[in-house]
Amino acid sequence: MNIAIISVTNQGKEISDKLCEELSENPTILSVTQYHKNVFKSVDETFDKCDCIIGIMASGIMIRAIASHVESKLSDPAVLLVDDNANFVISLLSGHMGGANDLTQYISSILDSTPVITTSTDVNNRVGIDSIAKRYYFNLENPKNIKFINKALVNNRLVNLTLPHSLDYIIDDNLRKSYNIILDNDINYVIAEIDGHEVILRPKKLVMGIGARRDIPTQKVYYAIIQACEILKIPPNRIDFFATADIKSNEKGILDNVDRFNKELIIIDMDRIKNFDNNECSHSDFVMKQFGVKGVCEPASLLANDNNSHLIFRKTAYNGVTIAVSSN
Repeated sequence: MNIAIISVTNQGKEISDKLCEELSENPTILSVTQYHKNVFKSVDETFDKCDCIIGIMASGIMIRAIASHVESKLSDPAVLLVDDNANFVISLLSGHMGGANDLTQYISSILDSTPVITTSTDVNNRVGIDSIAKRYYFNLENPKNIKFINKALVNNRLVNLTLPHSLDYIIDDNLRKSYNIILDNDINYVIAEIDGHEVILRPKKLVMGIGARRDIPTQKVYYAIIQACEILKIPPNRIDFFATADIKSNEKGILDNVDRFNKELIIIDMDRIKNFDNNECSHSDFVMKQFGVKGVCEPASLLANDNNSHLIFRKTAYNGVTIAVSSN
């Protein structure tokens, strides 16, 4: 996720600095860029490039700045609003598919602010079907039917939600309040249905790239995998493939864990990594000096996934192991 923070006043800049420092520690956030003043120009530069815009200013300024850019709740970035005293964090745009509602809860916890969320499903303690898609890395089919599913939820009707046991990690108390849950191992996706209106959620392909020191112990690799998955709020079995560079293809610590989770390990040739140019990938001086490439886990993850994949978990080091995760 790429986040832009736009502030106007000196007070707002202080809040922006605090958010930037905190958010930069989160491995699911790839970049945080700060803008001060020039609100309309900043929005013009970031609206189509960022996943989230956080405005620290009066609501009227932000609404006017984004008005000409707004197109669809399926593609617009999340837009959050914070007042100059950080009393409130408001989910302004793309609460579900853009993730603004969840981000509002997160940002308000950093600032010790009151979260303000106005979407009907959320204020009625129901989980919108598009929120599930965003939260758990699903592609959403039949988006025109979202309104039928979410309207039924708001009206306290139980929507049928059919899914396989392999995806039952998404089930929690809030989901049980919203849906009539049906487990069916004959499918490998999620179906929400009411009155003949269906929305289908198909799992995105998740690839975990792994880099490691030579002769890394198996348990250290296992710990790194578990830690990354906990941050992503998915079980390790949700990972579709593991990936690493050919120089690590015989690393026992990696191979043992691939076998443990009964997954396939995709080996990426070092020449492909060397020639891979993607601005999501970070640069390691140590890896460049040792192997002549910028890094291992991030490019391996992206190259092993589809062409349109992007990082959802940037390179994070765990005691000799580096982990990155991409999604298609």
